[in-house]
Amino acid sequence: MRIVGSVSLAIAATFIGLFGTFMLGVAGLSVAGPGLSWAGPGVTVIEYSDSDDSERAIGIAMGGIALVVWLGLLLSAVWVGLHGSRPTRAWRASIWIVMGLSAVLVLGALIAVLATPPPLSY
Repeated sequence: MRIVGSVSLAIAATFIGLFGTFMLGVAGLSVAGPGLSWAGPGVTVIEYSDSDDSERAIGIAMGGIALVVWLGLLLSAVWVGLHGSRPTRAWRASIWIVMGLSAVLVLGALIAVLATPPPLSY
């Protein structure tokens, strides 16, 4: 039962992490292009002429909070899966594989979103 709970937490964490990545990517999105980019000098918020600063700030905050929740849920999934009655080697391996897949999916999507350069002109 612990393995099911751990995997369920990891799946929920992955969806929340992907939502956070999505929110960081579309923060301030009006028609096309990302709202947050790491392709330039440091992390920059892409300015669009018709987007509202408060909408952009809310999107970035939601993305950041979702990524923190993703990390917390992922760590709790590890804790749930590895604690309790002596987990077998296969049990531990399956938990670490699921956590690794979640981390690769979310961090890969985050890198892809933040590495997208801003449009030259809008």
